[in-house]
Amino acid sequence: MIKLSANLSFLFNELPFEKRFNASSVLGFKAVEFLFPYEYKINSIKEWLEEAKQKLILFNAYPGSWENGERGIASIVGRESEFKEKFELSIEYASQLNCPFIHVMPGINTKNNMHNKARDIFKENLHYAAKSCSKHNITALIEPINDRDIPNYHLNYVDDALDIIKEINHPKLKLQLDLYHAQIMSGDLTNIIKRSIKYTEHIQIASPPCRSEPGTGEINYNYIFNLINNLDYNGYIGCEYKPLNHTKNSLKWAINFGINSEIND
Repeated sequence: MIKLSANLSFLFNELPFEKRFNASSVLGFKAVEFLFPYEYKINSIKEWLEEAKQKLILFNAYPGSWENGERGIASIVGRESEFKEKFELSIEYASQLNCPFIHVMPGINTKNNMHNKARDIFKENLHYAAKSCSKHNITALIEPINDRDIPNYHLNYVDDALDIIKEINHPKLKLQLDLYHAQIMSGDLTNIIKRSIKYTEHIQIASPPCRSEPGTGEINYNYIFNLINNLDYNGYIGCEYKPLNHTKNSLKWAINFGINSEIND
């Protein structure tokens, strides 16, 4: 059965962040995710979730200086101690908010952060993250991201991520499969989904080329949803897309999955 999660960093941007929980709940979303929780107090987020009767299923680990273009620090040479310290903060948020997944972003390759050395650091930090997560029944996730949206991002391909997961071989390290990024980098989504599904704990969707809602781009999501159902995937599918118009107008495709965009909030 397809279960949808609202990504509140992308959807309902017509509203202040704290009001997006209730707005998504009214339309039928029982689960939410977002990029980062760290600018908000844990008790505030807990209160917004409780009021909306929702559960939080995913957020990202500390990304470094997002405003200055950093996109994670897990593969950055020389920042291993910073990663560990900040990851413990992520664990604190996830534990208190009953959030099962933390997305670990590796960061961007630079001349001072060459790929091979960065990969070694990334794997070392993932070992640490998985071990730390296991103490709290949380799972660390890695997500390949296309190199058009984030040039020189350290992890671009699903098969590359699968190789890392298989090598580390820890039950608390799994795949976050974003079909928008996968389509841009390689296409062949049917086979990618089939060979990665047993390692996948969370799926995200958007339509290339504009990262808009399903039905507005080059991916046949009716086919994809049927495929995922047939593979007995039990996790959530996160709506991490940029609505072409108002968020409610972008959700008409989701009516068969318990989301009613016609409700007046």
